Amino acid sequence: MGVWKKLDDGTLEMLKEQKTFEDETAEKLKPLYRSVQNPLVKHFLRRIILDTKKHSDTYQLLINLNRRAVVGGADRKEMSGELAYHIGNESRMLDNAAKIVHRLQDKSTRKIFEEILNDEKRHHKILQDLFEILAKEGEEWNRYLYDMFVGAGVP
Repeated sequence: MGVWKKLDDGTLEMLKEQKTFEDETAEKLKPLYRSVQNPLVKHFLRRIILDTKKHSDTYQLLINLNRRAVVGGADRKEMSGELAYHIGNESRMLDNAAKIVHRLQDKSTRKIFEEILNDEKRHHKILQDLFEILAKEGEEWNRYLYDMFVGAGVP
């Protein structure tokens, strides 16, 4: 009993087209981003570009899952080492962000920065969960990724 259900050819083609559209949109926004002088407008354009790229990555994930991509044994060792390194980095980023947010007095600035802190918390948890699950095999791995993807959202 598989967690990921195979997509029909029409749906798969729609995912591929949407991914391409997302990629093109992000690229077309870059010249506007580079030309804008206002830092606030520039910030929001950059966020839109990054979100659009994230959407493209999510479409690619769905396409790959349709092909039943699985992590192999050799990949697990390399991934474990890399994840351990990045867990340490995310932990430091989380600590630093927490220190900064507690120093901010302006409510608007603090609210913006709390978004960063929440992202860091989510990133740290995802990396820890991925590290722990690498020891598991096959279907458990796929089930975990599926639950993480639909339950916690995609980072």
